[in-house]
Amino acid sequence: MRLLLVAAALVVAVVPGAAARSDPALRLVSLSPAVISPNGNGVNDSLRLRLNAPASALVGLRVYAWGGRLVGWKRIRTGVSARGPELTWDGTTSTGHALADGSYLVTVCYENVGPLLPPRGVVRPGAAEASVRRPLWRRTGCLANPRVVRVERLAAYVDSTGSFESGAQVPVVASVDRGQASEELEQDCSGRHTRGFAVPGGARPGLYHAVVTSQGDRFDAPVVVRDRRSLDHPRPHTALVVWPYLTWRAYNAYDADLNGIPDSWYQFWRQRRVSLTGPILRGGVEDDHKAAAPFSRWLCSRSVRTQHVTDVELGRLPLSTLRRYAAVVFPGHSEYYEPATYDLLKRYRDGGGSLIFLQANPFYRQVRIDRDSNAVVLTDYDAREGRSDFALTGVGYDGCCFPHARARPYVAAGGRDYDRVRWLFRGTGIGPGQAFGIAASESDRIDPQLTPRDHVVAAQAILRGKRGVIDAALVWSRAGRGQVFATGNYTFLRMGRGLTYGLLDNVWRRLVG
Repeated sequence: MRLLLVAAALVVAVVPGAAARSDPALRLVSLSPAVISPNGNGVNDSLRLRLNAPASALVGLRVYAWGGRLVGWKRIRTGVSARGPELTWDGTTSTGHALADGSYLVTVCYENVGPLLPPRGVVRPGAAEASVRRPLWRRTGCLANPRVVRVERLAAYVDSTGSFESGAQVPVVASVDRGQASEELEQDCSGRHTRGFAVPGGARPGLYHAVVTSQGDRFDAPVVVRDRRSLDHPRPHTALVVWPYLTWRAYNAYDADLNGIPDSWYQFWRQRRVSLTGPILRGGVEDDHKAAAPFSRWLCSRSVRTQHVTDVELGRLPLSTLRRYAAVVFPGHSEYYEPATYDLLKRYRDGGGSLIFLQANPFYRQVRIDRDSNAVVLTDYDAREGRSDFALTGVGYDGCCFPHARARPYVAAGGRDYDRVRWLFRGTGIGPGQAFGIAASESDRIDPQLTPRDHVVAAQAILRGKRGVIDAALVWSRAGRGQVFATGNYTFLRMGRGLTYGLLDNVWRRLVG
C-alpha cells in the first residue's frame, strides 16, 4: 500500500493581465499519478499532464528541486516539450539521467515564459530565502499553480520509535509497486540475513536493518533489537546502548508534507519540524550509519553484556531502572535530545553511573516529540545556558564539515594527565605525547567554565576549520559520583580496527567492568 500521498499544491498568486498574449493563461486540467516510480515495470513509470493549451502552442515541462539551505530552488532541465495540451515525463533529465527518489516541483510554460512575477513575503538573507521569495517558476507564461510530484521507486520504514525483542514482528510499512518485494532482516555487525521481519529467536541484541528489495532497488530501515531480558532486570556489568533515533530523524531528507522542501532544518533554516516516523532518505540508511558501524562490529567480536534501546525509550525509563546498568553508551551521533532525557542522565551520572559518548556533538540541541502530529520539533538551537552539553558530556561542539585533507592525528596527553588516563592507552603502545589515529570532520572541545572541573584531556587534535582553529578533545571527566568518557570527534570509531578496538576494550573495562 502506498504511503500517504496527499500532493499539496504550492499556492501561487495569479497576476491578471501579466502576459499580453493571444494564448490563454496556462491551467492544469489533470496530473497523474501524484507519485511516479520510474523503474521500467510498467506501473506508474511516467507522469501525465493535461493542460488547456491550444493544439498549436508549444509548451515545455520544467522541474525544480530543492538544493539545500544554502542554495534553495534549482532548475532541472527535462527536455520535454510538445505542441498541444498533453505532456509526459519519465523522471529523467534532458541528458537521460534518472532523478533520485524525492519530491520535485513540476510546472509547464509556454515557449515564451515571460518575465518573473514580483517577489512576495519578507526579505530574508541568503540565496535559499531569495529563491523562496521569488521562485524561478513564477513567470507570466507558466502555470499559476505548479504541483509537487514525488519520485518514489521504493520506500519503507518501521512504524515505531522503540526497540524489539526476539520473536517480535517488526511493523515495516513499504511502498512498492504491486506490493511485490523481498523482505529480510539484516544484522549490522555480521551482514547475516533472515527472511521476513520477525526478529529471530535468540537474536543477538544490537542494530539491524529491515531490507526491502524490488526491481533491483533496495531500501533499508533501522531496527533496534534488545535483549529478551526485562529492561528492569539486567545482569551485572551490563551496559545500556542507546541508538540516536531523534538524530536519525533530524537529518532525514524526506518531504513528508509534499511542499517540495525536505522536512529538516538541515535543508531549510526556517524548518522546525521533521516527521517522527516515516522513510529516511536517501535509501533508508541513517545519517551516521558508517560512523557507528565499527562499534557494532566490535560488539559482535566481544563477549560483553548489553541491552539496547532508542533515545526515545531512554527518556521514558525511570531512574531506578537506569541505575541497574553499569554504563549508558551512545555509539551514534546523539546530537538531539529531549530535556527530560538530559535531566535523567545527569541524575544517573551524579549518582555514580558512567556515560560513554563515542561520536562528536552529543546532547547539543533540544527537541520535543509531538506524536499527534507525527513530528519532532526543534525547540532550541543551542541550550548551553540551560542544559549544557559540556556540563553533561565534558565536551561541546566546536566545528565541523571541512575537507578530509585537514584531518590530523590525536596527540596523547603528557605528564600527570597521562598518568591519570594511563588505563585508556594500556596495550595500545601509545605513550605520553605520542600521535595516534585520526580526527576529522565534526569535533568537540572543552569549556573552562562548563566542563566538570575534574577532567583530563586524554588526547587532542588541532585542526584547521572553516573559520579558524578547531580542537578535537578526547576527554575523561568525573562529576558527582560518576564518570564520563567522550571521544570529541566523529571519526573515533573509524581509526582502524586494531587501534579503535584496543581503546574500546579499555574504556569498557574501566567504565562498564
